[in-house]
Amino acid sequence: MKIRHLTTCLFLSVILAAAFAFTALAAVPTGRMEKVTDTEITGWAYQKDMPNSPINVRVAIKDADGEEVFSQKVTAGEYREDLEDKGNGCHGFTVSVDWSSFEDGVYTIEGYAGDRTLTRTLTYTKGNPQEASAEEENASAPQLVSLGTFKTTGYCPCSRCSEGWGRHTCTGAMASARHTIAVDPNVIPYGTQVMINGVVYTAEDRGGGVRGNHIDIFFDNHSETLQHGTQNAEVFLVAA
Repeated sequence: MKIRHLTTCLFLSVILAAAFAFTALAAVPTGRMEKVTDTEITGWAYQKDMPNSPINVRVAIKDADGEEVFSQKVTAGEYREDLEDKGNGCHGFTVSVDWSSFEDGVYTIEGYAGDRTLTRTLTYTKGNPQEASAEEENASAPQLVSLGTFKTTGYCPCSRCSEGWGRHTCTGAMASARHTIAVDPNVIPYGTQVMINGVVYTAEDRGGGVRGNHIDIFFDNHSETLQHGTQNAEVFLVAA
């Protein structure tokens, strides 16, 4: 009797578990994102165990970084002839989008019904992202103003060049290569950034022989100083 009772209980447990699993499976919503245009996003969604009842859907738009920039809830209740095999066929949805309010870029569109993601992710390209990126780069690039042609020479930390000052400058900064230049402060004030042959330098020092349109460029060693020698180069002010 005990064995029969246990068998009966086990059988009923299996039946109940199967029924629960079937109910849970049937209750899972399903749907698909279908199309995005310049004005709207469309798709469909429904729940198999309630084929004649509309369900709610959330449509989200994400930018290239994956950040959600748009979200709207809508009822999937529009009639569509191609959805008649799914209950009463009233399972379509449409979301209006004003893309003019979005920045240029590539966007992804996803749909959600409850905690389920609808199949298919849509993409939409607004404007020309490459042109927008180029404009941003140009906006962030330094603005250059020509100061004319200057004589450029070189100096280094050796005693012959620095007269014992080493890397110490008159402004208190420690001189470094590809950064420090000695100038005539009446022509280029201390702290000014200038570009010479594609390198941006900061006016941090002065020299006894540096007068007028003359710039002394700091190098790490004397051989580099000799290699530079005396040159003429166009100098550009790096505008803030």
